[in-house]
Amino acid sequence: MNRSYLNLGLLVVVGGLGAALWFGQKKEETGPPLTALKQDAVTRIAIQHPGKPAIKLEKKDGAWWLVEPVKSATDKYEIGGILSLADLEVKSKLDAGVDRKELELDPPKYSVTLDDTQIDLGGSEPIKYRRYVASGEMVGVVDDPPSAALDADYSDLVSKAVVPASATLKRIELPGLTLDKAADGAWSALQNPQAKPAQVAQLAESWRNARALWNAADAPEGSTGDAVKITLDDGRVLDLVVQARDPQLVLASKVLGVRYTLSKALVDELFKIPEAPKPEAVDGAAPAVPGMPAIPAPPAETPPQ
Repeated sequence: MNRSYLNLGLLVVVGGLGAALWFGQKKEETGPPLTALKQDAVTRIAIQHPGKPAIKLEKKDGAWWLVEPVKSATDKYEIGGILSLADLEVKSKLDAGVDRKELELDPPKYSVTLDDTQIDLGGSEPIKYRRYVASGEMVGVVDDPPSAALDADYSDLVSKAVVPASATLKRIELPGLTLDKAADGAWSALQNPQAKPAQVAQLAESWRNARALWNAADAPEGSTGDAVKITLDDGRVLDLVVQARDPQLVLASKVLGVRYTLSKALVDELFKIPEAPKPEAVDGAAPAVPGMPAIPAPPAETPPQ
């Protein structure tokens, strides 16, 4: 066979394979965003589930706050899940005359309002399990949004920090132990006056930095257990209950109606004064023991002459 014809044939085959690959990888066209809103511009959020209290959030000084049904700092990650609705891609639009009741949009399963734009969310379509949505006259289908941030349980929206991030602690009342901060900022433990201020301060700092692995709604009747009371410099009081210590540490907030689940490894850090660091040996001497004289290091051997 003529070499030029062979090369031409190979070129055609390669070109055909390339075209097939390109068309096979061609993505479906991107649909329009669900709303014309920009996530950063939204300052108010309302979530309404039938028969449940409205959940309302507001953005103040660049931070999101839960204002109803309780007041609390929020979890940034969960708020991001709600705001993602603003520019969520509409995979397909449905005829304006579609039966909204059949799609569970009349009434909706729940509604989310971003500023003044209401988004109704209904049932799922049976093929790709995408969610039916309606906003104004538009009815369409979107990928199912994150459920934890949008369900009727607001506990996921509450900040995972047990103590507000900007708070300054003044007094911590723990089971069998009370920590107090003096006017000069030095911490002391009433039941353990021998503890150094630095040791007590370390325990207080552990509470200020305590964060939950996850949140959940408290039981309707509330939790029972040892009480923890944290008083802040501004006069606010955080009343907590130690609902469990095993297999994880669980603290319940009476005011917020939320259970914080923390690592079990934090039990000692949050309820015991840390031990004072042991003195290090100097020049081979044995470490000093409180109340006992230090044992000097043995004399260096003199090499034979």
